[in-house]
Amino acid sequence: MPQMTDQERETFLAATRQGILLRTRADGTAHGAPVWFDWDGTTVRIFSSTTAPKVRAIERDPRVSVLVTNDVTEPPAWVRFDGTAVLDHEADAKALAVDVLAPRYWDLSNPDYAEVVDQWRGAPGSAFVVIAMEPDAIRSSTG
Repeated sequence: MPQMTDQERETFLAATRQGILLRTRADGTAHGAPVWFDWDGTTVRIFSSTTAPKVRAIERDPRVSVLVTNDVTEPPAWVRFDGTAVLDHEADAKALAVDVLAPRYWDLSNPDYAEVVDQWRGAPGSAFVVIAMEPDAIRSSTG
């Protein structure tokens, strides 16, 4: 399968898509979890509760991949970021969640979603963390 050009990759990633955070469990088995992500051309950023299992897994083994795939209505395509994740407790995880990701992924006129975002706003900043990764490798495919 052919690789995407840089422009094709950036166009693909500019669309609202879920990522799948791939990591290794303590017993060595693979695990994937859907995540909202932000890609700024250099760094993949994901917000998380500090108590989430993915945070404990990254503390144990920071090697991760983030796989972003096509929608089922689109031709086959994917981008995978591979690298070492950093738990950035200094970053404003609430701002990433509330100001960047929630408006991208949710219709905030929906009162249920708006209520969740309000709860995030009211939570202490220490309740969230940014999982950041500057990829060592970016792979992609189309068609």
